[in-house]
Amino acid sequence: MKRKPFLLLLCLALLLPLLFMGICAVGLPAKYDATYMGELKYKVRRLSSVGGPKIVLVGGSSAAFGTDSSLIEKEFPDYEVVNFGMYAALGSRMMLDLAQRGIGEGDIVIFMPEINEQTLSDFTDGAYALQGLDGAWHLLGRIRPDLYPSVLGAMPAFAMEKLRCQLAKTVPDPGALYRRDSFNEYGDVDSDMVSRNIMPEEYDPDLPVVMSDELPTEEFADYLNDYSRKLGKKGASFYYHFCPVNELAVAGDMSALAFYAHLDAVLDFPLLGDPREAVMEAGWFYDTNFHLNRAGKTAFTRQLVRDLKAALGDTSLTEIDVPAMPRSLAFSQISDKEDSVLRRSTYAGNTEITQITVPETVRRIEDGAFDGCTSLEAIYLEAKEPSQILVGRHLLDGTDADLFVPEESLSAYRTDYRFSQYADRIRAR
Repeated sequence: MKRKPFLLLLCLALLLPLLFMGICAVGLPAKYDATYMGELKYKVRRLSSVGGPKIVLVGGSSAAFGTDSSLIEKEFPDYEVVNFGMYAALGSRMMLDLAQRGIGEGDIVIFMPEINEQTLSDFTDGAYALQGLDGAWHLLGRIRPDLYPSVLGAMPAFAMEKLRCQLAKTVPDPGALYRRDSFNEYGDVDSDMVSRNIMPEEYDPDLPVVMSDELPTEEFADYLNDYSRKLGKKGASFYYHFCPVNELAVAGDMSALAFYAHLDAVLDFPLLGDPREAVMEAGWFYDTNFHLNRAGKTAFTRQLVRDLKAALGDTSLTEIDVPAMPRSLAFSQISDKEDSVLRRSTYAGNTEITQITVPETVRRIEDGAFDGCTSLEAIYLEAKEPSQILVGRHLLDGTDADLFVPEESLSAYRTDYRFSQYADRIRAR
């Protein structure tokens, strides 16, 4: 009998922290509205508000950066366009699940994911999902339950960050581009900053684009085919279209045509266009191997329109004029110094160094640049705007060091498109 009070106390001891975290995460006011992820719930809202018929573009950030919805509407005047592209780290399952309820009869849904493991599998990053759903928790009911473990696993850190903001009476302050007000009314990223290729080597070598017969995963291919059948029952059409890809970043042995043939074999719904048209020159891109600049967006939109017209049997002329390809920001223009790229060979394996300062002139840090730096405690980044520096997914592999940034840029770094994956290791100087 004496064990019952003990077990009750033990259960309370376990449940109270969970209850407290839930209250902090869900009960506190939304904090991420101004960030890039803050756009997600507004895209869901617009998709649900457009009666139709509509053209819905679903994908990662390549869809958000790569299409001009106003031009598509001019070419298809009977449709409204909704750009439902966000971020590869959210995963395609998250985006497709959230979109499904807003799709109706006569709608055309074009799925155009980046070619990588995140978007062509069942992956989702719970931390980004929570930021995007902050203040719209009812949307969790639209997500299939097998995604919940990833979302709930990220809840403790998310709840503590919201509590910290609440106590400090602050909200995350995003950088100059990756923020909610960079999106227009369609859901396109629309900013004058996106004018030309700013990558030091015209592409990001740390994120090669590899077409493979292992993509999509078997489970995800089954999900897509099931999704297509569900939309078909609603009277909607579902297509796959290749996203824009920087030709310099393409790696591996599989050609675009071979990848097309593989997708055509595993997917039960139509593929639009010639995949080779989506592999574009570096001058059309902006800051990643998938993000187009303004001129590149127009060029890709024109091709997307032509591909969709071909599928629909529309023989009308596509009246979209493509501007000249902008000149890239050449390596010599980015910096007068030769060290615009911090190479892996500079510090990797140095077991004695304790701190490193990365000057503003550095525009890219190679993956593994600090690998094996076992004594390293601090990496000081002098750039005030995080979008000035390209970093990959393995920036901090092999080191326990934290990143220290200018105090006024702390929020911008923690919510940045690339740096946010290291948010728990970013500190103010």
